Amino acid sequence: MSKRILFIISDTGGGHRSAANAIAASLTSLDPEIRFEMVDLLRASRLPGIRNAPEIYAFFSAKSIWLYNLMYRLANFTGFMNLASKFLYQFARAHIHQTIEGFKPELVVVIHPLAVRPMCDYRDETSAIWPIVTVVTDLVSIHASWASDRADHFLLPTPQAVSRLLQLGIAKNKLQLTGFPVHPRFLAPLPDRHTARQLLGLPLNRFTVLLTSGGAGGGQVSKLVEEFERYCPECSLLVVTGRNVRLYEKLTRRIVPECSRIYQFVDNMEVLMSACDVIVTKAGPGTIMETATLGKPLILTGAVGLQEEGNIGFVSESRLGFFCPDPVQAAKATEAMRLAQPFETANSKTIPPLAGTVAIAETLLDFLSRQATSTKQSSLGEVENAHS
Repeated sequence: MSKRILFIISDTGGGHRSAANAIAASLTSLDPEIRFEMVDLLRASRLPGIRNAPEIYAFFSAKSIWLYNLMYRLANFTGFMNLASKFLYQFARAHIHQTIEGFKPELVVVIHPLAVRPMCDYRDETSAIWPIVTVVTDLVSIHASWASDRADHFLLPTPQAVSRLLQLGIAKNKLQLTGFPVHPRFLAPLPDRHTARQLLGLPLNRFTVLLTSGGAGGGQVSKLVEEFERYCPECSLLVVTGRNVRLYEKLTRRIVPECSRIYQFVDNMEVLMSACDVIVTKAGPGTIMETATLGKPLILTGAVGLQEEGNIGFVSESRLGFFCPDPVQAAKATEAMRLAQPFETANSKTIPPLAGTVAIAETLLDFLSRQATSTKQSSLGEVENAHS
């Protein structure tokens, strides 16, 4: 049986590709014969303004979040998204065809809201028979762009996401609560705090804080570092600047305390988290779910875009951490945690599933199996008709 899965993503932020990588890793562990490819559909469209979506998102998130939020509100209607996607597809169809046709997938997994409708348009136009499964990576504030009833199935991270898609008109039998696609590295046995600090060359007995702001390195990281060094002098501070080279250079030009570290984009986030006592971050869904999976407390400093705002309430209501939008407040809260008893996060048994990677992978394998059975029955029918 051919087992080819096409992941449709876009690098607007780091979360969509990270989710695809997490699912791909889980699929490979369950079935080594799986073959997959990842396509950034917005880049593949080659349309001005659309192909540059990753850079535009990075600019808006760092410089003009108010404008991003305005566009988010104006477009947050199913009817608008249907019309806009149809219009854009007509101009991008040739490039989308060229990108997709070479892979010949048996299953398409969409992990970006702006790619759901174009893939449905492509399937309708080419009479392709592969299923489209949408993996929603926003936790609470689900934009209307995710919701197209032409997709076959939706894998959702939270009960709030299920409720929102029902409101947007998606049939209940298409919705499945799986949890968030956390990478299997966060689910495997990890070094304990002491061992992780040894591996990273950190002081073993200092309260350790991980400060990150997503793959793009946005938010108010520089100000946070300043206030944490002022109010938490007894803490080791690990700062991850992601792909923000300017931020990295700015922070490393300073005198960095001996017990602290400044990193760029890292591929061992699970070890950094294991070494820490608390994680301070923006309200990005990936970092929230990775941190919660490891049972570490969170301090959220803000939301980059309206799609993250609902995550703040999710963290507070689930007892996963606190919201401290002011850098001074965040630093003082962290120092209070250092001086007090350890903060206990919610018992994972009392909240919805956090890490849904295995459930997602198993569902996708089931779709592949059903697709293979359907294709085989169709072929047998054609043979019987030819002999009758």
